Amino acid sequence: MPIIKHEGQTQIEFGTGDINVSPGLLQLDYPCGVVAFQPKDSGPIGERQMNEKVVAPPAETPVRMTFDKVESIDVIIRALQEAKRMMLEETWESLLAPKEGADKHE
Repeated sequence: MPIIKHEGQTQIEFGTGDINVSPGLLQLDYPCGVVAFQPKDSGPIGERQMNEKVVAPPAETPVRMTFDKVESIDVIIRALQEAKRMMLEETWESLLAPKEGADKHE
């Protein structure tokens, strides 16, 4: 199961093609963007599936990110791009190591 509840937190584990990621809008009095994460059968990562549903019940979308402002979407995009950059670093282990001199005070 790619969506795990653990010690009061929800963790989504990506990398095996078993999470459906769907953009949309919530039905509110104002435009509210949403990205829903749903478990699905494994398949190629990034494979697009046709979704017949216009409205998905909350029970079918166990994890959702909602956005009242488009600027909030930009923050998530930047964080994802930075996480991707870190993973692609040739020496990614160095990103986890303490920086030399970081603890020193002058």
